Formats: sequence, structure tokens, C-alpha cells
Amino acid sequence: MKLAALALLGCVCGCSDRDKPHAQEVDRQPRVLDPPPANVRALPPHAIRADGVGPYRLGLTLEQLGQQVPSGGRNAQVEIPSVVHLSVLHAEEDAIQIGGEPLGRASFVAVIGGTIARTASGIQVGSTREELFRALGPPTGDLDRVRDKHIVVPSNLRELRAVMDGDRIVGLVVAASEPAAKPDGCVRPQDDDKHFGACVTGAPDVVTRDGDELVVRTADGDKLVDKPIRIPNAVFTGAVRASDGHDELVAITHTEDAQAQTWSLVAWRYEAGKLVRVRFEHDGIGVFDAPVYQLTATNARWIGSTLRDLDLVLEVVNRGDSFEVGGLLTRRSGDKLRDLLVLSPVQVRRRPAKSATPEPERESSDAGVVVPAPATGSDDNH
Repeated sequence: MKLAALALLGCVCGCSDRDKPHAQEVDRQPRVLDPPPANVRALPPHAIRADGVGPYRLGLTLEQLGQQVPSGGRNAQVEIPSVVHLSVLHAEEDAIQIGGEPLGRASFVAVIGGTIARTASGIQVGSTREELFRALGPPTGDLDRVRDKHIVVPSNLRELRAVMDGDRIVGLVVAASEPAAKPDGCVRPQDDDKHFGACVTGAPDVVTRDGDELVVRTADGDKLVDKPIRIPNAVFTGAVRASDGHDELVAITHTEDAQAQTWSLVAWRYEAGKLVRVRFEHDGIGVFDAPVYQLTATNARWIGSTLRDLDLVLEVVNRGDSFEVGGLLTRRSGDKLRDLLVLSPVQVRRRPAKSATPEPERESSDAGVVVPAPATGSDDNH
């Protein structure tokens, strides 16, 4: 019995790894790795940043950006004279649109899909106004510009324009932004639901919109600055700071018929104790209402739409000797936003002060017809 146990033990001890085949002696085929794909495509949800959305960055050519989109994406030319002049690359099943000058570089990226992209703080199409302000701060308080209430630019991401429908975001646009103007001079009173603050007289004033009329009162004594200003068909009104430190009142008006929609700019400033309308230069003549954009049934068809499905949301900037008007064009299909495009900006020049001597007659560029200088007209604010 003891001899059997010892023999078994000797066998166990005598057996070693030398009797087993080594791992390197096993015949194995070498592992071959496939090369990485030429383009590694970022997947949604994409990050909305100051320089673009996901891989769609501002400043790159549309050709470069097309390589980020499966099958190159859908590229369309959008041309409405004096309104938009763009090449638009459609990506992510049309939920993202990248636009720029034809054969140029991307100048904006628009997001119209609900879950395709979001900011680092979670703001996306479908977020509420309150969520936007909580995540990215209140609207910018730029003194030199005023916007349609449907455009909100948060103070902590000035490159972002949120397009609102009621209390909800229906579109987001990333585009280059100008630096914030340093606040100086008169401090405007706070806005509320019925009034907005201004410094029309150079001191704090409060402006109330009552139907078609604007009423300006001093903030300290509730005294009328001048008789009410009547502005029929106003889309929005606001105050913009001029170079002399006073605010000017501006408004965008809108008129339409079955064949056309027209948006115009009007403005007032405080001079010699009263509100005086600003006169603009338009087609060589002085006007009080300067047309800035027009959409017609014909050019709506050029982009595969109808006039009733198109709209503009605008902003006005005071440039000193002129106003600049820009903004966004929206195209809807039913309740759904289909296109969100940046408009070509329009410069509206102030007309120089009236000369003490009569203006000479000017020749029209059409067929050499001599046209007398326009009548000076009245500066009455009605």
C-alpha cells in the first residue's frame, strides 16, 4: 500500500511542463486588422458650440463639410434677389442646414431637428424659454440693436440665435457674433410686459406701445416727452443707441397682399424738444419708410414654397450714418419648420441734413429722364 502511494507521488512529481507543448509551438495564423475607414463620422446628438454644430464648423468650405455627410448630403442654391443668396448643404435628414456664399465657406449652421443637436447645458429644439435663460443666461442687452421678439440671443452664447414659437424653441442658428458693446452713458429702465426702457431724451424714459401708438414718458416724473407716435402695421419696436448717447426709436412694419409681403424700417429721434422722424436715402430720394425686404409669390415658387409659408424675423443695428437690417428667413410646411436661413443684410442710409440751397435736378438712370429733386416734405411724426 505504501509502495503504491510512493509510486503515484513520484509520477506526479516527475511530470513537468517540459512534457507539454509550448504555446509558441502551436501553429496559429497571425491576426490581421482591417484599416480604419477614411472618414470617421460623428454621430448625433451633435454638440452645439460657438464655432459650429458637431463636425459642421463655421469657416470650412461647403465641399469639405459635404464629406462629413453620407453620400455628400443635398446641396441647394437658394436665390431671392436682395433677400437671400446662399448655397445650403442639408445634413442629418434635413435636420441640420449649413449655409454660405455660393462656392464659399460656411457662415451659419441651423438646427431644426429636436434631438439631433444640443448645447453642453442641454438646450435643443423643443426647450423652453425659461430653460434657455437658466442654462445660457438672459438675452443680451445690446444697446445698439433691437430684435424681433421671436429671436433670442443668450448672453452666455452670443453666437447662438434661438428662434421662438411662443414659449418653445423651434430652431437654433450658430453664426459669428460681434463683441458686446460696452454699456455707457444713460442707463435704460428695465423692460416689462407692457413697457420698454429707453434714453430718448438722453435721460431714462419709458416707452409704452398702445395699439398702433408709441407713448414716451420720462421715467422720473411720468411726463409725456411728446405727442404719441403712430406706427400702423408694426411688427416690433425698440430703442437703439446713437453715437450722441441718445436712443432712437425704430420699428419694422409689415404689409402684404395676395402677391407680395414687404418689410420696412421707420425711426424717430429727439430733437429740439420733440420726436422727429428720421429720413432715409432710398433709390436716390428721401423717404420716411424705407423698404428693406420683399417676398413675392413668384420668388416663393423659385424655392419651392408659397408666400404664406414664408416669414422673416428681423433685427436692426444702428451703424451711425446708417442702419443695418438682417435676420432669418423661415419656411414652414404646416406646423413644421422646414428651412431656417440667414438673410443678406441690408444697409439703410440716413439722408443728409437738408441743404440751405435747393438741390439740382438729377438724371434718372432709366432712359435719361430728368427727374426733379423730391419735395422736402414735413418732419411731422404722424
